[in-house]
Amino acid sequence: MLAAMAGVGAAAQGQVTIDHRWSNTDAQSLIGLPMGSHKTIVDKQGNLKWSQWSLKRKPLDVPIGFSMQMDGELAIEGFSASVHADNPNPVKLEMESQTLYRERYPFVVTKLKAAGLELEEVAFAVDPDESPDLLPVTGSGGRAMDVVRVVVRNVGPEPRTFLLKLSGRSRNLPGHVNGRTLVTRGGELVADLGDVSEVPQKPLEEAIRQSTFVERDRSKDDALSLEVELPMAPGATKKLTLRLPYEYPATRKSELSNADGDVLLAKAVTQWDELWARGTKVELPQKELNDFYYSSIAYVLILTEYDAAGDLWALDGPAVYRQYWGRGEYFQARAMEVAGFLEPARQSVEHAFHIMNDDGEWDGPPTSGWPAWDNAGGNAGAVWDYYLFTGDKAWLAKAYPYLLRASEWIRAHREETTLEDVKGIPEGAAPVKRMLTGSKCRTEPVPELKPGEKTYWYGLLPWSYGDSGLPEGHSYSHNFLAAYAEKVAGEAAGVLGKTADGDWLNKEYSAYTTDIRESVRRSVGLETITTKYLPAMPTYPEGAYSQTFLAVFPTQIYSANDPLVTGLIERMEKEEQQGVPTNVAWAGPAGVWAGESMNMAETYLLRGEKKKATDMLVAAMNHSYTTNVWKEEILVNVDAPRACDTPHSKRANMEGTGDMPEAWANANLVLFLRDMLLNEREGKLHLLAGLMPEWVPVGKTLSLADAPVTTGGTVSLKVEHLSEKNWRVTVDPKGRTREFVAHLPVEGAVTVDGKAVAAKYEVPAIAAGKTAVIEVLAR
Repeated sequence: MLAAMAGVGAAAQGQVTIDHRWSNTDAQSLIGLPMGSHKTIVDKQGNLKWSQWSLKRKPLDVPIGFSMQMDGELAIEGFSASVHADNPNPVKLEMESQTLYRERYPFVVTKLKAAGLELEEVAFAVDPDESPDLLPVTGSGGRAMDVVRVVVRNVGPEPRTFLLKLSGRSRNLPGHVNGRTLVTRGGELVADLGDVSEVPQKPLEEAIRQSTFVERDRSKDDALSLEVELPMAPGATKKLTLRLPYEYPATRKSELSNADGDVLLAKAVTQWDELWARGTKVELPQKELNDFYYSSIAYVLILTEYDAAGDLWALDGPAVYRQYWGRGEYFQARAMEVAGFLEPARQSVEHAFHIMNDDGEWDGPPTSGWPAWDNAGGNAGAVWDYYLFTGDKAWLAKAYPYLLRASEWIRAHREETTLEDVKGIPEGAAPVKRMLTGSKCRTEPVPELKPGEKTYWYGLLPWSYGDSGLPEGHSYSHNFLAAYAEKVAGEAAGVLGKTADGDWLNKEYSAYTTDIRESVRRSVGLETITTKYLPAMPTYPEGAYSQTFLAVFPTQIYSANDPLVTGLIERMEKEEQQGVPTNVAWAGPAGVWAGESMNMAETYLLRGEKKKATDMLVAAMNHSYTTNVWKEEILVNVDAPRACDTPHSKRANMEGTGDMPEAWANANLVLFLRDMLLNEREGKLHLLAGLMPEWVPVGKTLSLADAPVTTGGTVSLKVEHLSEKNWRVTVDPKGRTREFVAHLPVEGAVTVDGKAVAAKYEVPAIAAGKTAVIEVLAR
């Protein structure tokens, strides 16, 4: 079927503008290796910080935030001083800008400046001993390291002295100067300062004549600061390389690569190029969008990590959220899959098998034990997606027992809410609230019930962790995803021929969703605004509602065009700030959660509102920091009320809460950009559902190559804007017969393989081994 969906008449020749105008002021960035155990935060001054509390050495029972202690650090301070010994007046260099290397690679470029000197630091992770393809290595090579290539230039008319001060620690032990290294009392190498090289200038002879002083080390052995003075003639440029090997004894320093920063940087670039080349290829006319897509894939892969048992965790962040949530696993594993990285996705999904309780409970995060039932659906959905992308029935058979046990647990524990407020229940059989340590958001409202009236959460899962600014209680997002766990288990039973299981699973899913819909119907009666909307929880309709869109995608419990979803969108649009919704989590109406707003954009996409979808995407990207990373929430109006009275929501405007980078945000960016070009609905592939015509100016081409799809295999497509009115879309089903729906960027006369068709005209599916060429002549 070809549906020529309504677009705009003439394509504006505008470009997507990503200027990070709404980034949080307390931003931080990240470097690291994919699937590696070492993740290094780079602050806004270019200093490096890391935590030794990797998953391989975490205690058995730890709270969220076990990696927040940045017990490893290298402070890098640069100063510009006069050459006059009686009045040097050293001035500290201050950050001017911070970006990614070549706008794409997950290497942080910090530029600093003061008093005639300019400094560029490029911080990156590299494993010099490994092949160009990083992925199989797990990021744990014996001599993997962080590197900072430092380039300093004298751009002023007078000679200057560049003073470099390095100080740091590892495992909270300070680094002591030992020659040109910092070494802890425990013998661990914190940092090694390599040789200084002079970059030839024109004319070099003049620069040398003006260099009447020489480099000298200012610090003595055993000092806590490694200090070096460099002479800087006018126009001079000098390079230094700082090496920070991962948890490495100083006695083995000679075994480290002695390559300079340029060589190591080239190695790191090659490794990422080779890795990206293995995945889906996306080429948009807007370079900023391409760069954002590829850097986001990099962050999703960096924010994975092996634990002591060899399980790969998909993490939510490098510090506060260096932890695993099943609901996040769905989006992060799916992002790896659509990007073509099925192997790490499989490993992260299989990790979920090993954290299921013996009764089938799948909550999380696993080390804190908070009751959060949405994790069951996140894990189950990730299992099902991996099967859909690979078609590996043998693997599904191994995963199926976990799907079945989770569904059995959900079916059994829904009984708890059917017993609340029922007279005659023996005291010992009454339901309990599961333990939840830490501060609570607020109390769940309990409306008075009429005689014989059921609770508002009758038939839902028991009381649980509220999350995202909701009271602890019975949030709908937990139940939407838990029901989805039963749905995919039923579908898996059908694939595997387990008829008896499929019968009860399908009946249970129907009963559960009936109870959800009835609860929502009653909850809507508590709403006080005119347009009724899908609430976030039964008795607190004004609660934060970002994750309510889980009802639409992936669960499909409610249609994207359901009146209650429409009402929710209308309400959220009225409360938007800076192009994205407010009241989405802990900050309440005072803040935004840009990464989560892309789930709302996905709903727009399903509703056919591509302009709203792409506008929200661009607004979300403009809430990212200049290194293409997001903070979880950003406060935008501190005079507005908060959802929760917690310390982390009491900040200034444009400061953030949570962790940074937030893996969900970069995963959602990968998913949305892919879904706007290609997504699956009811067995058909929908092409270009979010493509605005101005995203492909005249004479430009957009392409998506080797994109995995849940209908099996991969698909490629190309969009060419041939002239002002003429567009061509070429679709390659990559050896499979496929049905598709094309959402064309403009209205007009449409042909498929040279034959004229009308909107919604049924055409034969693209046959295996064939391609389809769709052309449209705009009106």
